[in-house]
Amino acid sequence: MQHAVDESWNIIVEWLARHSPPELALIRPPAAEDDIRETERGVGTVLPDDLVAWWRRADGQAGHGSLMPWFYSPHSAREALNKRNVWMTAWNGVMEQAAPERFAAYVAQEDQAPSGTPCKGAWLPSWLPVAGDGGGNDLFVDLRPGPAHGCVREFFRDAGASDAARWDSVAAMLADVAAGLTQEAPVHGHRIWVEDDGRISWDSDASRWSMGGRTPVDVGRLRARYAAFVTEARTGGFGPPPDGSWPAEWVAAHVARNSELLIATTRAVLADDPAGREQRRAAALAAQDWTRLQELMASAELAAAGIRYDNSDAMDPATLDRYATGGLSALASQVEGLGARLCELVGPLNRGRPTAHVHIVDAGTTILDARKGWLGVLNALWTRQLPLRTRQLRALR
Repeated sequence: MQHAVDESWNIIVEWLARHSPPELALIRPPAAEDDIRETERGVGTVLPDDLVAWWRRADGQAGHGSLMPWFYSPHSAREALNKRNVWMTAWNGVMEQAAPERFAAYVAQEDQAPSGTPCKGAWLPSWLPVAGDGGGNDLFVDLRPGPAHGCVREFFRDAGASDAARWDSVAAMLADVAAGLTQEAPVHGHRIWVEDDGRISWDSDASRWSMGGRTPVDVGRLRARYAAFVTEARTGGFGPPPDGSWPAEWVAAHVARNSELLIATTRAVLADDPAGREQRRAAALAAQDWTRLQELMASAELAAAGIRYDNSDAMDPATLDRYATGGLSALASQVEGLGARLCELVGPLNRGRPTAHVHIVDAGTTILDARKGWLGVLNALWTRQLPLRTRQLRALR
């Protein structure tokens, strides 16, 4: 077990040194043996060998990072015990108010159940947090007896413990993270993303196309992302792609066609006047005109249902071939013009809360087919899609 943890941790640290110095800087030195033993005494049971081996390499992180998907940062040995005590007091303190004796019996019974057994109504004494997301959710190690002893599960602030284990062990978790970093392999459906400044996060396939939410689009950054892509395309010097990858001309063709689709949908959304509709909704709300408010909401749903963005054509090899015939230089100029046009449209769009039906296909798989906030799609364009395509070009040079 020690060897498996050491091997994975060495891979993780080496990758962070090359790609994410900010995340590496958060990692603490090895935990003191006294801290590990104090945590063990506090839980009242022997800690798994792989968890102890991990703490002997690094005592969590000083500050919040995103080393473990999705947004979890490892706890130190002391933090783990402190977090456990908080859960035991805060969560259980609320749950036991109605019937303290019955709740105590329930906790005692569930704490003797086999490790991995679902338990929604309490934080059990044999659970130990090992990482947190900074928002009140934790990864924890289930230390109850049984074949699943040492499995890693999630505890959500509002919903309690997950029914299923996310990993069989801490060692399995670290092995998955090492593979996710070095091979860009999905870890429970999430892939690593490295920002230009070295900060990391984990994306779902859908979030790389639509970030959701109603955050206004940063037009300046969108313009800069288009400019960076155009510069990369015009620099040239691209070689043949690896098997299964797009050539440089296809990458540029995709950005051109996808920009056309985004412009068409944005124009349709603007024609629907989201800002004006929002003003009418606010006026009805202020006047407490509930009938009018319901009418406005119904009309918004009908309008949004008719606005659709579908990226299928921008992923179609026949389309990419057709667009690529003009050559890379012409495509770069086309993307430059389309990017400028889209940026001009986004400003007025930021005043409302527009939606559209979004259909996303990637690698031949439909990953999103639902009504979504349109600003979230445009935010994903500058935060993920354009940087991703720029990096695809750079990798071909």
